[in-house]
Amino acid sequence: MKTFNLDYEENSKIVALDDLKYKLSYFGMHFGGTSARGILAYAGVDWTPTYPVWRDEKANAPFELIPVLTIISPDGKELVLAENVAIDIFLAKQFGLHGTNPWEEAIINAYYSNSNTFFFQEIMNNFFWESQPKSNEEKRQYLDKMVNDQLTNWARIHEAHLEKNHLNGHYVGSRTTLADIRTTTMLDALEKIIGAERVASVVNTVKTPGIAKVRSQVESKPSYAAWRASEDYAKLNKNSANFVKDQHPELATSAEA
Repeated sequence: MKTFNLDYEENSKIVALDDLKYKLSYFGMHFGGTSARGILAYAGVDWTPTYPVWRDEKANAPFELIPVLTIISPDGKELVLAENVAIDIFLAKQFGLHGTNPWEEAIINAYYSNSNTFFFQEIMNNFFWESQPKSNEEKRQYLDKMVNDQLTNWARIHEAHLEKNHLNGHYVGSRTTLADIRTTTMLDALEKIIGAERVASVVNTVKTPGIAKVRSQVESKPSYAAWRASEDYAKLNKNSANFVKDQHPELATSAEA
């Protein structure tokens, strides 16, 4: 197992350099890789998505888990970081997509964490994996409950906050932060699992104009739009659709669209 480089003083100098390159390693699907990929794409930096053969590379990953971020200095030195939350917060701070003071950081982290928890706990764990061995009728009940209860509650709570911020398309102040990007990437990944129409039954410009504007602001950034129009992204769409079809054929998502 690869461990972290502990030369903190030297590493802090490296991550402060200009012209860094980044490599984000995750399976060739959306889901757990969407957040970090979205931050890198939005920032418009020099980055490369990689798709490991996991059985060959697991032993070399910190914690033996992915995603894994590699930061590459101009002279070729590499630093490795693992764990979704650590990667996302590091990247957000690296690219000026976090708070400008401790309280802003706390609020951004709170809404980022809430979206992250909703996706991994309610969607991937409680719904996607736990309902897999159930009958089709039980799966339908799981899906209905997730959409009508958990997703609806998530949308209601986030929309109320965005209304307090004047429905300007941002969670904090008037600029894009980690919270905005995580909401956008989470909803995008959710659409790849249960289908865009199901998500739109709860999150849309009429019921949740604040959330819709957050997505619009993030997705209109040219570098982010270019990532979503890329060949890599199209392959992730196809792979994600095939994976969902294999695990939950009853869903009939529109992930390939």
